Amino acid sequence: MCDFREITLGDQDLITPILRRMRPISSEFTFPYLYAWRRDYNFRFGIFGDHLCLVSNSREAFPFAFCPIPLGGQHDSEGFKKAIEAIESHFREQHYDLAFARVEESRLPLLTGHYQSRVEVSPLPETSDYVYNTSDLAQLAGRKYSKKRNHISQFMRKHENHEYVSVGPENISECLRVFEEWCEKNESDCRHPDNCERLACKELLDNWDRFELKGGLVRVDGKAEAFTVGEKLNDDMAVVRVEKGNLDIHGVYTFINREFCSREWADNTKYINREEDMGIEGLRKSKKSYLPAFMVNKYLVRCHT
Repeated sequence: MCDFREITLGDQDLITPILRRMRPISSEFTFPYLYAWRRDYNFRFGIFGDHLCLVSNSREAFPFAFCPIPLGGQHDSEGFKKAIEAIESHFREQHYDLAFARVEESRLPLLTGHYQSRVEVSPLPETSDYVYNTSDLAQLAGRKYSKKRNHISQFMRKHENHEYVSVGPENISECLRVFEEWCEKNESDCRHPDNCERLACKELLDNWDRFELKGGLVRVDGKAEAFTVGEKLNDDMAVVRVEKGNLDIHGVYTFINREFCSREWADNTKYINREEDMGIEGLRKSKKSYLPAFMVNKYLVRCHT
């Protein structure tokens, strides 16, 4: 029996160095993300064949595994084989159909090479990440971003008494209130208490001093109306985890996005990953409007053992 167990805060020092050596560009691979969403995805993990193996059995989707991650950052064929065998054993024990999901294009050959003709590969466009040049989001320069600058100008003219501050322990309660108000206005009822973006965000904010996060908060007339949270994904790339605000205030999202990127990431990153669109048309339109530099395409690999 393969020992896959729940992710706890005590696993941070074990998992974080493994993920950093991986130098991921896919948004899932940081410890804060895995911990914050551990209930939603029902994550389990184990170390087999000197590889980190992660499996998921979410209430909202089918069971799947991530492609095994080498502990030392370099692929080892014998260790990879042992890791795959452990995942296969776990899926057999649970009576699941074997599947790997959210597989980056660059890692597909590892799985197709191992299984050869015994796999079916399908794109998962709703999980693909949008990645932007940091300089584009921080500056919004040129004609291609003129509409974005206009939104910000309207916001600043209408709300002269506004301020941007970094998120810290002293204002986390304001961020939580913004999220609660966003949920109320958007009639977000959380179909299950463990499958909830609000819960994942609260996990990040509650562990602010433990996790290496950055955030921005915008106040209008002294009241917090928008906030955002992100972290480093690799040496060159940041990832935005949360962005919530008062939709009744025109331009506040555009404003906080630019300020967050220019103040927190312009000097230490080349790219910013703004995660996936989840197949939501409005979100897809918004993310495309910022003109991504490239997409991190991900795939589903169903295996026949």
